Order: sequence, then C-alpha cells, then structure tokens
Amino acid sequence: MRNNRLWLVYLTGFFLAVHFASVSYINSSLISQYVSSSVLSLLYVCASTITIGLLVASPLLLRKFGSVFVFLSFILIEIIATISLGYASIPILVIAFFLIHVSAGPVLSLCLDINLEGEIDSEKTTGIKRSLLLTISNIAWVVSPLALVFLVNQNVFSKVYLLSGSVLIILFFIVKLFFKNTKTATVTESNIFKNIKLLKKHKDRARIIGSQFILNTFYAWMVIYLPILLNQEIGFSWSEIGYLFVFMFLPFVIFQLPAGFLADKKTGEKELLVCGFIIMFISTLFLSTIKTPVFWVWAITLFATRVGAGMTEVANESYFFKHVKEEDTGLISIFRIVRPLAYITAPLLVLPIINIFSSYRISFMFLSAVVLLGFLFIPKVDTR
Repeated sequence: MRNNRLWLVYLTGFFLAVHFASVSYINSSLISQYVSSSVLSLLYVCASTITIGLLVASPLLLRKFGSVFVFLSFILIEIIATISLGYASIPILVIAFFLIHVSAGPVLSLCLDINLEGEIDSEKTTGIKRSLLLTISNIAWVVSPLALVFLVNQNVFSKVYLLSGSVLIILFFIVKLFFKNTKTATVTESNIFKNIKLLKKHKDRARIIGSQFILNTFYAWMVIYLPILLNQEIGFSWSEIGYLFVFMFLPFVIFQLPAGFLADKKTGEKELLVCGFIIMFISTLFLSTIKTPVFWVWAITLFATRVGAGMTEVANESYFFKHVKEEDTGLISIFRIVRPLAYITAPLLVLPIINIFSSYRISFMFLSAVVLLGFLFIPKVDTR
C-alpha cells in the first residue's frame, strides 16, 4: 500500500512538473508584451513577496484545514489563473493573473513535499526516492518545451497556457481521490519562526538552505531572462528555443537518479555540491560570451549548465530531507521560501545591470559570480 501511494506522489509530481514546465519559460515573454523590462522585474519581486507570505502561513493553513484541502484549493486557484493568463488581453488582468499564478506555485510544491515525506520510511533511501521524484518530474521538463515548437505562433502563447491549466484538472482528481488528509502542522516544530532560530544551532542545515538559495537564484535568472535573451537579443525563433530547452533539460533526466544513488551509497552530498557549482560557474560564464545564434553552441552550453545544476539540486534535496520529517512543515517551508526569495533577488540584481549595460547577455556574467558564492554554503559534515 505504501509503495502504491508513493507512486501516486510521483505521478502527482509529473503532472505538476508538466504544468510548470509548459509556461515557466514563457511567462516573462508574455508579460513583456504589456510592460517594460523594469516593470517585469518588479512584478516578479511582487509575486515572490506574496509567495513568501503564503509559505509563512502554510503551517497554519495545514493545521487548520489539512494537506489535501490546501492542495486542492491551490490547484483550483492555479487552474483559473493559468488559463485566464493565456487568454486575457487587458493589461491589469494579465498582471493580476500572473501574480496569482507565480505566487501559488511554490505552495503546490510544498504540499507535494509533505506528501512525499509521509511516504518515506527510511532516511537511508531519501536521496534515491527524492532523485527519482526529480527524475520523473524532469521527464516532463524535457517533453514540455515541445509545446513551444507546436503551439506558439508569432508570440501568441494562449494554447500553451490552456495545456498547462488542463493538466492541473487531472492532478486535482488524483489528489482528491487518492491522497490522505494529514494535519502535520499540529506539532510544535511547525512554527516557521522558531525554526529560523533553530537554524543558528544547526549550521549545516542553514548552509544547505543557503546552497538552495544560490541554486534557485540561478534558476530564477534563467527562467526570467534566458528566453528574452534567446528570442529578442540573440534572435532564435520560438521553435528553435523549444528544441534548445529540450536539450537543456536532458541532464536532469540522465544524471539526477545516478547522483541520488551516489549521495546515498558512495560519495555523500558534499562532493556533488562541489562538482555541481564548478560546472555551473564555468558553463554560465561561457554562456555570457556567446553573441551569435549558433544552435549547437548554445545547446551544448545550456546542457552543461544543467549538468551542474542537476547535481547541485539532488545534493541539496537529499541532504536537507535526510534531516527533516513529515511533521517538520516549518523547516520545509523555510527550504521552499528560498525559491521566492531567489525570485526577488535575481530581478533586483539584473535590473541595474540591464540599465547600465543594456544587455541580457552581460547579466549572465554576473550570474556566474553569484554561482561562485555557493561554495560558501557547502555543509561541513557530510551524511556519510
């Protein structure tokens, strides 16, 4: 029975990933049709601020209503916001649906985390089971960019948003029919502010959260500004960008499951973090030097960035979740809050760079410097 529920969590992760992967890399291009680049950055900051508030409140919501009710509620909100975002044409409505869409996403990921933790009965298999979830989810990230190839025509994205929202309808019924409603936040450790204070005593937990912040800043930078760079500055068509993204996401499918095995059985997480940050730094720095739309050069470079990011992601997830339980919703919320914090940090860093250099490409040189900071957050004590 436990294995059946675990595979339902994996299936949920797949559909959730299809939803996010379909639209994450076109959100900025859609919104840029209505606002300037400066306003675009500030909208991401605003949406992420809302997300932080939701994640801080999530233990209270889970305690009061239970995990399934919260999950279903935010799925419904996300369905409405996503489909509406694709078809709305009035700027103020587009912005409103965008803010709802971006801010609700991390809450869905939190609900998925809590359900997965409830199905893991041994910390010795955390790395493998976490990396399996990541691998299954990343299959969706590899396939979903094909939507850009077949559904985007002359910067009209409505069909992609319809696909993304429709996938959540399937997810809604899976959660409603098969998930168990747990009120995990009833324990004392669910208080997020108490857990922030506790991190002072658990330095390595704090470090791995810092590492997760650097990784998510890298992701935020890529999600918001890479599509604009490729389309508007380098000159790729959306069809070409779709194929580039398919190639870019392949390392997540190829390498994350073996990386999870290594984290559990062989090397531990520290070595994966070191290798991951080195590869991310070198490939991102090289990306900032490419000025022409040569497909194979961009494909190999973007592939390399995700080799490093995939290793780092598995190491972060494995290390952190070996140190928490299902009921530690406060700690899990802190771990997930770094994503919206990154979506605040990245736009605020890019904004002056764009104003000074008028180049998205140059901004990725600064991103490589941000990646270097990851070495400051590698835990001192490994799990092996």
